[in-house]
Amino acid sequence: MGLNYKLYTGAGPTPKYSLYHVWKTYDTIFKEGPVGRKALSQIVGIGEGSIRTILNKMIGEGFVTVGKNGVSLTDRGIREYLDCGMSVAQVDLKGVTISSQDCAVLVKGMAAHMSNGNEQRDEAVYSGAEGATSFVAKNGKLYYPCSNMSPDEETTACLKTAFNIRDGDVIIIGTAKKYRLAEQGAVTAALALENQVNLSWVEKNVWESFGPDTEAEALQSIALAVHELTGRLPTTMRSKNCSGVRCEDGLVIDNNYTGPVLEEVLETAKITHKISPSGPYMGVPVVAVPVMKKNKAVAVFGIVDITKGGMFELVSKTHKGRR
Repeated sequence: MGLNYKLYTGAGPTPKYSLYHVWKTYDTIFKEGPVGRKALSQIVGIGEGSIRTILNKMIGEGFVTVGKNGVSLTDRGIREYLDCGMSVAQVDLKGVTISSQDCAVLVKGMAAHMSNGNEQRDEAVYSGAEGATSFVAKNGKLYYPCSNMSPDEETTACLKTAFNIRDGDVIIIGTAKKYRLAEQGAVTAALALENQVNLSWVEKNVWESFGPDTEAEALQSIALAVHELTGRLPTTMRSKNCSGVRCEDGLVIDNNYTGPVLEEVLETAKITHKISPSGPYMGVPVVAVPVMKKNKAVAVFGIVDITKGGMFELVSKTHKGRR
């Protein structure tokens, strides 16, 4: 993997752009450069101030140069962009997708990190697409995730024309009435898949220090610590062996808690971003992260996903509940 787009939205105030816009900036400069900042802002779809922020970081990395005709990728920037592990193409998959404009994204070597494709669909829809369909490549064919079913080869022939597909690759197709929204949905879902790979909390000995008599107490302590470190965002945690805890306003308010997203992550051992389907956070975007031991999830954190507007949804939900 080359570029880490996540670095462009790091510490500091919440940026007015997403990872998609960072990718789109690279993609546009690669295809259109040299290009002026105003034109770049219009193509990418964000303000000139946000473009300036992204470009300053790119300049600092040595990925772009600024000339009288605009900005261009340096040789290093071109190499990094081409090595990012993603390829994007406009395709036509009528009969497979649900809308008129389709964008396909090939993500190299990520099939092992796919579950059933629902997370990619949710990411795409949240980003403006109407839906998303995912395929994994194995044994020289495309399959739906977690399935032995294959799409019609004639229908998906355009994918093999657009990409050099190898076993282990993933293809995510975003669909919408406008191509821009289909692209934004598919690319966002692909970037989310890439970003989850190195995010699981993996610590060889941390869980071994907890015995049956101390695990419940440890859960409360760790959950409260995370709760405080995240500015007291609503936080949940449970393990395979113990009922979970739920923290709000600096306190453990429930020491017998679990939820559908926590249970899902304990089974899949994958970082999951989704709308909570039930429980006290129903309708709120949440993110759940597994704690790993010997390649298995032994515990899981859950927290309101502020990157998806979770706090707004939670405040709105609370306000409605008090009427």
